[in-house]
Amino acid sequence: MKRLAAVLIFLIRPVLAQDDPAQLREKALPLLSLGKYGEAEPLLARALEATEKSGGEDDARLIPLLIELGGAYRAQGKNTDAERLYLRALVIREKDSGSQSPAIIPHLKMLASLYGSMNRVADAEKQYLRVISVRIQAAGTEDLDLANDCAELASFYIAVHRYAVAEPNLRRAIEILQRKKGPEDSGLIPVLDSLGTVFIETKNYDPAEAPLRRVVSIVERNDGPNHPNLAPHLDRLGMLYYLEKRYSEAEAVYRRSLAIWESLMGADNPELATTLENLAVAYASQEKFAEAEPLYRRSLALREKLVSSSLSNLGMALEGQGQDLSAERQFKLAATMAENSGDNESLVKVLGSYAQVLHKLKRETEAKRIEERARTLRKTDKP
Repeated sequence: MKRLAAVLIFLIRPVLAQDDPAQLREKALPLLSLGKYGEAEPLLARALEATEKSGGEDDARLIPLLIELGGAYRAQGKNTDAERLYLRALVIREKDSGSQSPAIIPHLKMLASLYGSMNRVADAEKQYLRVISVRIQAAGTEDLDLANDCAELASFYIAVHRYAVAEPNLRRAIEILQRKKGPEDSGLIPVLDSLGTVFIETKNYDPAEAPLRRVVSIVERNDGPNHPNLAPHLDRLGMLYYLEKRYSEAEAVYRRSLAIWESLMGADNPELATTLENLAVAYASQEKFAEAEPLYRRSLALREKLVSSSLSNLGMALEGQGQDLSAERQFKLAATMAENSGDNESLVKVLGSYAQVLHKLKRETEAKRIEERARTLRKTDKP
């Protein structure tokens, strides 16, 4: 009998270990970080059930499991299930810490974000407003976290195009940040930028200039006049000047932005295309067509280079799946684009892939012609 009991205990132990909440959660968390939500879900559900059995339905240890399982549901589009768990976590936190404790704020923000993604605008707004109410009661009206809460609420309002109520929340955040951290603090940058967005989106261009210029000033002071962080803000200011038909000012700003982008990425990076076009438009708006033309051409060449690379990558993906005829068409298009952009280095690579797929299709004459062309280009490129 003793031997039988020992065997039974030995058999039961692994089962108990499988239902240990800490071990189950330990297995689930790496899966969540890898985006394997479907695999993490049953582990977290079992951990939740085991914790409920050992501690009851109001145990504070349930909170992280409810949030993590809710997050896994949300990532899989199971928003109703996520809402149920988030609400339950909030109720437990309220019982544990109080309904006006700052500890409930992360829960309110999770619900607000979820409701926003579900297009439940009124429900999302209610959570954001409660966040601000709880924050003020706990920390007063000069708290830096309150500034962040107001900025988050404003971002929500901007996302749902309620610009009139976004503006006062942004101004409140700016006032708190200025008083607490000073008028040149980098924390002001996103809030000022959002205020500029509110004015631009409502076509109220004149008051948009002050916050956008101030952003540029803060970045210059903190990072220097040629720092990469400055370029996107110069682009925003240039766009505003263009919208206001202040073309010469837009030109000056875009020229400065282009110089920064080029120093950061090099003159042949396809990401320069947009800034090149912006500057070209500013020139053309002033009837400086001779200056605009080479910028348009350069932008077009960079975009063709980008398209060529994408087509070539698509061709390789199709070839890898055995779709050689479809891959051949993509390589042919990619070669044409690379040739139009004058990018011989990319053209040689594309031609190599093009010839390879032609060999697979038993079109040897065409493949040899393509390979010969690639060899000629390599010789031409040699110093």
